Amino acid sequence: MELSRKVLMILMDDSLKENSLAQQNRKVIAMKIAKAFETGRWLRGYIQGKLLADPVFHVACESIPKQGGSVTDLGCGLGLLGLWLKAHGHRVTYRGCDLGGWKIQAGHLAALRLGYEGVTFHECDMMQFSLGNADVVCAFDILHYLPDEAQERLVCRLAEAARGGSLVLVRNGMRGCGWRSLVTLMEEWWTRCSGWIGGGRINFPERESLVAAFDREGCSVEVCPLWGRTPFSSYLLRVVSRSDTQEQP
Repeated sequence: MELSRKVLMILMDDSLKENSLAQQNRKVIAMKIAKAFETGRWLRGYIQGKLLADPVFHVACESIPKQGGSVTDLGCGLGLLGLWLKAHGHRVTYRGCDLGGWKIQAGHLAALRLGYEGVTFHECDMMQFSLGNADVVCAFDILHYLPDEAQERLVCRLAEAARGGSLVLVRNGMRGCGWRSLVTLMEEWWTRCSGWIGGGRINFPERESLVAAFDREGCSVEVCPLWGRTPFSSYLLRVVSRSDTQEQP
């Protein structure tokens, strides 16, 4: 319930204070990050639009501690999460991995142009990438690229990290959400047709099954919708060790 209230307040703040100083500051930061990518006007427009429209960046910024610590980002793409955190003053060590070599290179060059330290990008399979005892592990929009067996293995890895003390944040589109699931599926088809993402099966998880899988692994999960003003079927899962929640008064 605490996660749902926090997300609701963030989204209400975003919609009710469109012309506020904070919103204007986000626009300036998004433009600054986009301009650091020297790979074409379309990509810069996409980056700026995604940073402003996708609520996962704002929610992650609020959920991840500013002072110190480490963040591991699985399937990081262009590394926008790491750049967004740094632009908002987070003094974290960020490690991102992705199979898209050009995205990793573009993110690396953007971080250099922005002068951000403590940001590294790795071209590798997220299933093999070390979580590195990170304070926060992010798995945003990656589960649906994996078949069932691989999803189960990734959930086990993330649950192991949570039991070891990491905060695990999972965001993904889900099946069974009516028209939102259909729109999300169409968007995934477009990413494949455009070449943005390589081919492969589209395998969105079911929310209840995903929560149950983490529960079986000894984790406590908070779930809330996180589609903001987008038409997608996105949900956010905040996963921690069940023992951590039981110790709280």
